[in-house]
Amino acid sequence: MFTQNLKVNYILKITSLFWIITKIISYKLWLSNRLFPLIPVADFFDNCPNWLHLSLYVFGICSMFFVFLFPSNRIIIGLTIGVELLSCLLDINRWQPYQYHFILIFCFAFFFRKQKSFLNYFVFLLVVIYANSGLHKLNGGFLFYVWENLILKQFLGLKSDQISNTFIHYLGLSLGFFEFIGALGLLFFKNKKIVAALLIAMHLFILILLSPLGVNHNSVVLPWNFAMIIFLLVLYFTKETTSFKFKELIDGYQIVFFILIGVLPLLNFFGLYDNYLSFNLYSGNLQKMYICVENRGEASQFEPYFSKNKTVVDCSNTILLSNWSVKELNVFPYPEKRVYLKIMQKWKEQNPTIAAKFYLVNYPYHKKNCVQIDE
Repeated sequence: MFTQNLKVNYILKITSLFWIITKIISYKLWLSNRLFPLIPVADFFDNCPNWLHLSLYVFGICSMFFVFLFPSNRIIIGLTIGVELLSCLLDINRWQPYQYHFILIFCFAFFFRKQKSFLNYFVFLLVVIYANSGLHKLNGGFLFYVWENLILKQFLGLKSDQISNTFIHYLGLSLGFFEFIGALGLLFFKNKKIVAALLIAMHLFILILLSPLGVNHNSVVLPWNFAMIIFLLVLYFTKETTSFKFKELIDGYQIVFFILIGVLPLLNFFGLYDNYLSFNLYSGNLQKMYICVENRGEASQFEPYFSKNKTVVDCSNTILLSNWSVKELNVFPYPEKRVYLKIMQKWKEQNPTIAAKFYLVNYPYHKKNCVQIDE
């Protein structure tokens, strides 16, 4: 029988395995000997030696491996949490949505002694991820840049005249609604297997879309999608399906996690909480940063990261920060203005001979929404 204890152990094993894979895929993110600047959470952590970053990286992977072998050992789980939190303090760009998700899973295992409390919050976290991710997709940016450009044009190979129909354009909103309704289904639908099966189908589509079979983009999230599929299988396709009780979320000190996961992400809709901590995923409307290099000859080390196509910035030598980050680190930068300002500051400190201007562009990504921030 697939008991609660066995489910928890399987979930921790799955988390450990795919967490290791994501860290290997994005290994440069966890080191300091790179071009993309490190942005510590506090200035106190600035200028830490590379051996510290490397040690935390290796120790984190090793501790995850031991959790995979011994998922019931709370000491190893606690050490893993500590190492990963410290590593993320050294660079805020490490706070990727999957990283945050995996840390929370380990926190559930460390702080909740009852398996039913772990599983209850684990289901709630899945619901929060799907609900927030779905709601954030209900905007024009998702329709233009994800639905039409990424899915219809790049993946399916359709031409502009084939998708000019208004119905096809707004059909993309159904993807956001699907994800949101899936979240509600995991809470309220009687037959949760059907809901889980549909969500698994969604993850399979994402895997194909972002893999080399599709657009070959943002490969670091592929292990996360694999993990989500197995999570759903463990929860809803075993003999004992996992139940959910809302009142247990606010039982005692567990209310801290409820505020962290269930309340604070809602503030993101009002611009009061970070996008990645709110699981704002592939919404297509996050703020972008461009670097306009005036003396390109002095910036030969950045040559692979210059944009080949025309951009909204009136400059012939531009670096789109997200493209630079993906090409070098295999992750997107942490999409917050304060982080962009820190990156600008670090660029100026590390490249004093390269004349550059810095621009932030809000959605819709037009010249009128492009603001120079270093004047």
